[in-house]
Amino acid sequence: DTLDLALADTKQRYPDLDIQPYRDMIKGMLMDTPGHALYQTRYETWDDLEIYCYRVAGTVGLMTLPVLGTSPGCTLEQARGPALSLGIAFQITNILRDVGEDA
Repeated sequence: DTLDLALADTKQRYPDLDIQPYRDMIKGMLMDTPGHALYQTRYETWDDLEIYCYRVAGTVGLMTLPVLGTSPGCTLEQARGPALSLGIAFQITNILRDVGEDA
């Protein structure tokens, strides 16, 4: 279908694009899907929450990194950690913003 074609084209244009973050994001979506085995509404530990944040937001940083590129003198590998951390930080900020509303 059209989405598969778009992803295949993107992968061809950006060969450094890793498919794993896309797979991980799908797992993150399933963590938000009631009735699915991965569904959760509470995270008991930081490690559990971090996995969720990675899957739903950290993956975005990793997916866009090869497309957006890096600043001169910085490799994709060097930028990977900061891109991942930024995505996780955005998700934690989103969760904190919603705490009062969801309580």
